Amino acid sequence: MKTLGQTSAVFVLILSASLVLGLHSNALADCGFTGGDADAGSAIYHQTCVACHGEDGHGPVFGAPDFRKKGGVLSKPHAILLQHIKNGFREVTAMPPKGGNPGLSDKDIANVHAYLHKQFGCD
Repeated sequence: MKTLGQTSAVFVLILSASLVLGLHSNALADCGFTGGDADAGSAIYHQTCVACHGEDGHGPVFGAPDFRKKGGVLSKPHAILLQHIKNGFREVTAMPPKGGNPGLSDKDIANVHAYLHKQFGCD
């Protein structure tokens, strides 16, 4: 039989492990977006998006958003992010529609979106 102290210690250990894993697993979250295939999106990202947004999500191009930033671009609603990828977006530096690749389909865009959340998290 466990004492209250032992039970509390186990609870604290489990809670601590959950917090640590949560901090490191954010990059594996899909953030509730189920409309794309992250693996397929990875290939597209590395062909079309990586030049401006970088391998690590913190692009070398001035004005490209940092996908790793808490409360940043990936915290926006899915519909807005999909619109920005499809139609382009201008904040500091302009992103052309479809990242400059007019051959991207809506499914390709959804796949990139899924990859962004899987790779860089949600916020």
